[in-house]
Amino acid sequence: MSLPEPDFEVVAKGDGYELRRYEPFNVAQTRVAGDFDGATENAFERLVDYIQRGNRGNRNLPMMAPVNQFRAEDDASSSWLVQFVMPTEYPLSYLPAPADERVLLQTMPERLVAALRYRGGWSEERYREHEAALLQALEDDGLRVIGAPVFARYNAPFVPGFLRRNEVLVEVADDSPSDEVPPLDR
Repeated sequence: MSLPEPDFEVVAKGDGYELRRYEPFNVAQTRVAGDFDGATENAFERLVDYIQRGNRGNRNLPMMAPVNQFRAEDDASSSWLVQFVMPTEYPLSYLPAPADERVLLQTMPERLVAALRYRGGWSEERYREHEAALLQALEDDGLRVIGAPVFARYNAPFVPGFLRRNEVLVEVADDSPSDEVPPLDR
């Protein structure tokens, strides 16, 4: 069973990646310290608590995929931001305030994102390998990266590694006119 995902349109394809225009969506987000592999584990309980009545509305909330993890850009230490994507049919005003002040709600704006999909385990080594490949492909295609790379996990932890869908996502500058698709299709 797969979870719903934020709405996006594939606007072009590059060398091993696709460019997606995401519509705005809401997330529950928390900051955690630690290494790459421990970040999601440390954040997961906090975020699960929020969607399972750990909120001021005492409501259960469904979640969507993916679970996103990325380095906090405003922090030189080893902090990570981890996000649960909230259902797109719920406006931010509908979502109850978190009971835990370390959980924040925010809207991710419409944006252009390069996505490289891969299967396998959740190790930092595998992620870094695919992150480097995506960043190199974007540089080769002349696209300007404007956001921190995101590790996106689409499956539950009990799914065997070889069946897991993972992605590296990175926001890129939308320097083209709004009606023009970048000439990347190969």
